[in-house]
Amino acid sequence: MVVMDRPRRLPDGRLTAHLLSDRAGPAGYRELMPVALSLGCHPRALQEPGTYKEHFDLMGEKRIGAALAHPDIATVTWRRIADILKAKRAQRS
Repeated sequence: MVVMDRPRRLPDGRLTAHLLSDRAGPAGYRELMPVALSLGCHPRALQEPGTYKEHFDLMGEKRIGAALAHPDIATVTWRRIADILKAKRAQRS
């Protein structure tokens, strides 16, 4: 499943969120990329590629609005993101 954390405002007023897959390894990459591309994210914007922390930073009202409306993206809490990262990290060991 592709998830994003709840959007938040940076001190400068910009809206931001993180987009990632709850799957580890290549399966997570294959799941995440088509969704990110559909939001207009550039593949080079992928952060921490090939690691359990692989994600995209979503920035701006338009992109985050599209992500919130996207049927393949679940919005989750920061706690859930932490649980996903912990599980993905454990799977790589």
